[in-house]
Order: sequence, then structure tokens, then C-alpha cells
Amino acid sequence: MQSNNLENIKSNLLLKTDIFNRDRDKLDFLKVLREKIVESIQEHRKTCNKSNCMYEELREHRIFIIDQEIEEINKYFVNKVNEHDKFTAAEESQLHNKLNLIQKDLVEKGFGQQIIFDEIEELKSHFQLGKKTWFQLLKGKVIDLTVDKIIDNTLAMGIYTSLSIGYENFSKLLLE
Repeated sequence: MQSNNLENIKSNLLLKTDIFNRDRDKLDFLKVLREKIVESIQEHRKTCNKSNCMYEELREHRIFIIDQEIEEINKYFVNKVNEHDKFTAAEESQLHNKLNLIQKDLVEKGFGQQIIFDEIEELKSHFQLGKKTWFQLLKGKVIDLTVDKIIDNTLAMGIYTSLSIGYENFSKLLLE
């Protein structure tokens, strides 16, 4: 029964990702979908009192399938990264969603320049670089936006700080 359920989940997921021509778009979709499922589990836990509730287990199966698809697509993005430096699917999803929130926040603050959105989209495409290299890339992009006076120092530090929460080893890079 469980195998059949996993096959159905994978089949439905593949149908949804088939609408995207580019693997990068599939990855973006999968990461957002994964994060939404994690959020729904957390919300469900707050209100569910059933002892044998299947809600979480079914969502965990979906996360499992999504993680497999993310890993499969990531195979095409070749980069030699040490095991400890690799982002997990969950970390990629969290950073992807943080980048989306930063983009939304910048628009609300009146920073609607296309160059900012292009830089954010490029960051979403480079998780395969590994944590150290990705945070160096982030650092370079934030500094470039500051030097070009597209954003100010305070906003730049806020962006970097919000993205580096949980990555203390890498957050020092901006100060180097």
C-alpha cells in the first residue's frame, strides 16, 4: 500500500513539473512546494489532537519524493563540493524562500530595479556551489549592489544577515 502511495505521489509530482521546460524552474517549484508542505505540517501540529492522524505521514512521503526529484535534477549541475559544505534540500528550500521574501520586501520598500531581481534569481540558481562558495557569491552581489548605490549599507547588511542565520561559519565572510 505504501509503495502504491509513493508511486501516486511521484506520478502526480511529475505531472506538475512537466509544465516547466527548464530544470532550474523545476527546482524552484520543488523547493517552494517542499517548504509549503513543511509549513503545513507545522500548522497542522498546532491544531491536531488525533492519535492516529495520517496528515503528517502523508506529507512526509511527499517531502521524500520531492527531495529525490531535487537530488535528481541537481545531478545536472556539476560542482565538486565537500560533503559537509553541501546544502540539504531543506536548506535550499529555506534559502530560496528567504530570497523570495527579501525580493517581496525590497519591492514594498520601493527597490523595484530589475538588476536586484536578476541578482536574486541568480543566487537561487547556484546552491550547487556549496555553502562557502554560495555565501561568497552572495557577499559579492551584495557588495556590488552597494557600490553601485542600488542599495545602502544598512539594507545590504540586513539582507546578508537574514540569509546567513543558521550559517554562522559563513556569515563572517562579509566582514573579511
